Amino acid sequence: MEFSNILPYLIFALGVLSRIFVPWLVARRENPGLGWSWRYIWPQLVTALVVAMVLPLVVDLASVAQMEIPAAYLAGWGAADVGRTVDKVIAPGLNLG
Repeated sequence: MEFSNILPYLIFALGVLSRIFVPWLVARRENPGLGWSWRYIWPQLVTALVVAMVLPLVVDLASVAQMEIPAAYLAGWGAADVGRTVDKVIAPGLNLG
């Protein structure tokens, strides 16, 4: 397998990690005493994992491997963002943290 076939998956993972850490770093810059909590990460990781597993079922696996870099990054960012949005809507009443 060539690196160019693996690159979109790595960029997808980078998009997920960016969606997790960039907002936290921005909030930390505004409030240096802000601590780290895994409670805010698990919904994003679970949703990104589900998207990564379902994406090849929805579209041809070869087309996923041929995604352009910006599309793969935005797919990762979007997958994590969906998880965070769902967490904000559903989780406040569940007391998961």
